[in-house]
Amino acid sequence: LGMTPREVTELEYAALLHDLGQVALRDPIPGGSTIMAAPADQQRIAHDGAEIVRRTGVLDNVARILEAQTTPYRQVREFGQDLPMPSRIIKVANAFDDLSGGKYSGPDEARAMERIHLGLGYEYDPRVVDALSRVLDRRNARSSPFTFG
Repeated sequence: LGMTPREVTELEYAALLHDLGQVALRDPIPGGSTIMAAPADQQRIAHDGAEIVRRTGVLDNVARILEAQTTPYRQVREFGQDLPMPSRIIKVANAFDDLSGGKYSGPDEARAMERIHLGLGYEYDPRVVDALSRVLDRRNARSSPFTFG
């Protein structure tokens, strides 16, 4: 997706910390799956996580990524909002992980991708979803018993 090595490193940090804001919840989300939480709750979790990271004073870009991870892609398309690519990636990856239940093959994977495609261009960046689809297709082709060469 055209990211620099620095952006990839920041994405890795943000991915590891993306649900950090859940520590501020009074009642934990079952299974930690934020996709089914109300948008306002998702935003609060993202904001709280970003504030925790900002307090460290060393990962300001990571905090920005965390804060923007719940922003729908339509904000970019309709209003020209600057939404970091790492935030877009985390949004799609988090949705895929939550929707597939951590099962990355078979019907769980297919259902997760179908649901993500329903939000294509509105909730999720089409370029990111396409990249995820390519990665999954390559992985599935390698694990297929009918793959030759």
